[in-house]
Amino acid sequence: MSSVFSIGFPSVPALALGGALLAASGAAGPSALAQSAPETLSAGQATECWRGWGYILDGQSRAYKSEEMLLVTLGPTLWEAGQAVELFVLDRASGHISELPPIRVVPQTPRLYYRGRLNYVDTVASIDGSGDFMTLGLSHIEPAPAGVPAKEDFNRWACGLGE
Repeated sequence: MSSVFSIGFPSVPALALGGALLAASGAAGPSALAQSAPETLSAGQATECWRGWGYILDGQSRAYKSEEMLLVTLGPTLWEAGQAVELFVLDRASGHISELPPIRVVPQTPRLYYRGRLNYVDTVASIDGSGDFMTLGLSHIEPAPAGVPAKEDFNRWACGLGE
């Protein structure tokens, strides 16, 4: 299956296609996916995540196998080559974490960008348990300072957790 899909904003069927591609690529196996739903943050813990985009790439040709997916991590994330990262797909209609299982990727050589602090990363990553890859770019949603509830509300929305 080496066809290339058009790149754009996926609809609900495109998200279903993304899930089917994850399954077809072997990413839906137990080693690639966490077996539990995303955990919510404990009371009083500031919301923090990385939010951005990603595409599944064919493992041999590097052709695009999916349309754009909106992705998010939960909590602080260590971006190092070889360090596994769990990504959750966001539902475009609701902005919440979708019911698709999370994707575990292993970044090859993450490029980190700073503006006084780490605020963006992009990389190509192998999909754990699959021969395919993912290209992705994510921005850091920093924890809200204490006493700034509007920023915490924004962070919960940006991280796909709702309000």
